[in-house]
Amino acid sequence: MNELNKVIEEALKLVEPSKEEIDHVKALASIAFQKVSKVASDSKFKPSVVLGGSYAKGTWLKGEADIDIFVKFPKDLEKKELEKYGLDIALNSMKGYNPVLRYSEHPYVEACIEDVKVNVVPCYDVKKGEWKSAADRSPYHTEFMVKALDDDLRREVRMLKKFMKGIGVYGAEIAIQGFSGYVCEVLSINYGSFISTLKSASRWAERELISLKKVDEDFKKLFPQAEIIILDPVDYRRNLGTAISQKRLAEFILASRFFLEKPSINYFIGEKDYSLNKLEKSDLIENLVTLKFKHSKRSIDILWGQLKRSLNHILKQLDIHNFKVIRANCATDEIENSAFIFLMERIDQPTIEIKIGPKVFRNEDSKKFIEKNIKKSKIIWIRDDARLYAMIERRVKNLDDFFYNLIHAPKGGSGIAPGLINDITNTYEVHVGKDNFKIASSIPWLAKELVKIVSSDRLLTE
Repeated sequence: MNELNKVIEEALKLVEPSKEEIDHVKALASIAFQKVSKVASDSKFKPSVVLGGSYAKGTWLKGEADIDIFVKFPKDLEKKELEKYGLDIALNSMKGYNPVLRYSEHPYVEACIEDVKVNVVPCYDVKKGEWKSAADRSPYHTEFMVKALDDDLRREVRMLKKFMKGIGVYGAEIAIQGFSGYVCEVLSINYGSFISTLKSASRWAERELISLKKVDEDFKKLFPQAEIIILDPVDYRRNLGTAISQKRLAEFILASRFFLEKPSINYFIGEKDYSLNKLEKSDLIENLVTLKFKHSKRSIDILWGQLKRSLNHILKQLDIHNFKVIRANCATDEIENSAFIFLMERIDQPTIEIKIGPKVFRNEDSKKFIEKNIKKSKIIWIRDDARLYAMIERRVKNLDDFFYNLIHAPKGGSGIAPGLINDITNTYEVHVGKDNFKIASSIPWLAKELVKIVSSDRLLTE
């Protein structure tokens, strides 16, 4: 038996649930389904209830079962009514199981019955192609996969999911921006096996087009911004790859190549623990800056959306002020504490800045440059290249000043999400250099991200 087959055999033990687990999950699914059906039957709309997700398709991973239940309302119902009555059914049926609101296109409810997660999702009962919300396709996805997958393919799907979880690219939620379970199923059907999927992925080109039926390359024109196009077999005008970030796509392609070259069970196990010693000893710790803050509790999905949008705006402002960022990330405990982390080229700026103007032959541009800089410049002059130059004192010299000015900018001027700006203004702390090690010592969720940002990607050092 060659090395690849040995690893595959070992990995199979990690992905396939036992008969006892299958029976256990089946019993819990029956309880959840009956509870939702009972509450739904009392509703004036009498919505139908169907099972979906990885449980219904038989593709859940060992020890990680989750049950999706879709509550299908009449298509003429207003969206606000769908949300209201759908959430009423979901919350009442999951009463006693700590239900929490989650958000996709519209809200749904997540609960836990014993050790199994249950999602109760309102949607519209529509014909294929007459979608009114993104969730309307999900029952059709389940129906399609139940027919398309046999036991062998389900095993291949599980292998692909476990591999993606191990390398950190599994999950379409905004916190991860990776590959969904449904995408894993589509890829497995398209390529026929886990190994064939990796072989193909290792050769994917930019804007790769993947489709279960033959389509014209012109389909790419429907998705001009897409890095990868994976057509939904239930709706061929929908790209399943939209949620996949360039980073996650690149990580999967590289991991596929590396695994095929040197198979290892480590790809299925997940990331190693990140030791704080690595942070303390890193030469890069002096270049670390953390903006830490508290905020009110909110849905995880909304929180991650606000964090990522805010980080993108902060990075643009840092660039405008000539602070060079090497790497940046968000971190959160997903409850009431979050942070933005920056690995900087340098922490402080020179006290002066040289502005390069146009050549004097450009009359109007020269005039504007002089008018704009004459009063605030220490000196303004013409060099031998016939250009105008101005020396000005830099207004923002360090990151403490930068963050203060950014956070206290006029309303909307910071680019920070409106839902976060007040919390940040009232609670923010800026930690620079070795101060990051002190705060990380008592904050595990922050420590992990700080160590990661000063480390090479695990995938590249296996």
